[in-house]
Amino acid sequence: MQTTPDIIRATEAPALFAPWFKDRESWAAWFAFLRALFALPMDAADLALYRQHTGRTDLPKTPASEAYLIAGRRAGKSEIAALVAVYLATFKDYSSVLARGERGTVMVLAADRKQARTVMRYITAFITDVPMLSRLIDHQTSESVDLTNRISIEVHTASFRSVRGYTVVAAL
Repeated sequence: MQTTPDIIRATEAPALFAPWFKDRESWAAWFAFLRALFALPMDAADLALYRQHTGRTDLPKTPASEAYLIAGRRAGKSEIAALVAVYLATFKDYSSVLARGERGTVMVLAADRKQARTVMRYITAFITDVPMLSRLIDHQTSESVDLTNRISIEVHTASFRSVRGYTVVAAL
């Protein structure tokens, strides 16, 4: 029986996302964040980073439904947002919340079109460069990828109007 990898295991798997995270030490704070976000076990180093950056002592017991980040330029936000979007769109099953014929959307909001384009390039690479995931592509444009599992990943510029009319299964 094959089990679905958690997001950290997916970043370690050579057939999935490991090629993007070769220098794992430089991504250590992000991996601690992802462990907290998805309520995954932490080792001592992760725990120290988690406590240092959050001021909290107790670890999350369930995956977060919301998270807010403050991170500077070149911190890796776009790559991590793309990773989370692709992971949620390809490794999570939303069939229990989608009606027949309905398509769920993993929506990635960016401040402007230039940032949206950058995130979309990361999303496209995460999907197209992984053979197992590239087989899921049904249709692709410069702003979206429709997958055969009835999930679309779309980038939008931040506007309250951009989220209307969608079945949003995740928003980043």
